[in-house]
Amino acid sequence: MSLDGRIALSSGGKANIGGKGDREALEKALSWSDATLMGSGTLNAHESTCLIHNQKLINQRGHEKRSSQPISIIVSQKAAFSEDWAFFKQPISKWILTPNKNHRLIQSGFDRHLIMEEKWTQTLNKIYNEGISKIVLLGGMKLISSLLLEDRIDELQLTFSPKILAGKYTWTHTAINNLPVQLTQAEAWKLKDIKDLGANEVMLSYIRNRF
Repeated sequence: MSLDGRIALSSGGKANIGGKGDREALEKALSWSDATLMGSGTLNAHESTCLIHNQKLINQRGHEKRSSQPISIIVSQKAAFSEDWAFFKQPISKWILTPNKNHRLIQSGFDRHLIMEEKWTQTLNKIYNEGISKIVLLGGMKLISSLLLEDRIDELQLTFSPKILAGKYTWTHTAINNLPVQLTQAEAWKLKDIKDLGANEVMLSYIRNRF
């Protein structure tokens, strides 16, 4: 994000704010995960998902008997996307998570279709029952905010890029006014690490302190 907490230019659309160090940090997170979770708005903006390109990280996953890439789970209300997007050509298992039980709405580019439950806690339990316990949340704003509202995020990994962007595109929804009170407490998040990523970028990692 920018120094003022923005994740896109004020005009909106695709924005690649982070530099090389941020990309390396992202790939390390992906290598740790079983799956990624991304909202349909973010997929629509980028038309692709993040992949691991570092061969050492890919080899490490192979040694651990895991697929070369984490599963990509897309959260969507509409469940219909352009098949011309690079996403559908990426070498990755693609799942879709929707509130709609009508399988006819799900295009052939997805390998699995999961139905969302009323609460994220229940939905995450369903995903866990599929063998997925480590999830990297890729955004966007609405998806992140919905998980924060149920206090379902265990770690924040925030890279600050030396830019001021302004505008309305922040990483959490500005209309949220009913977060769980425990998230607002001084000890809600415990600092895990501070990393200098080079090029004047810094990454802060915080762990949810569930005291």
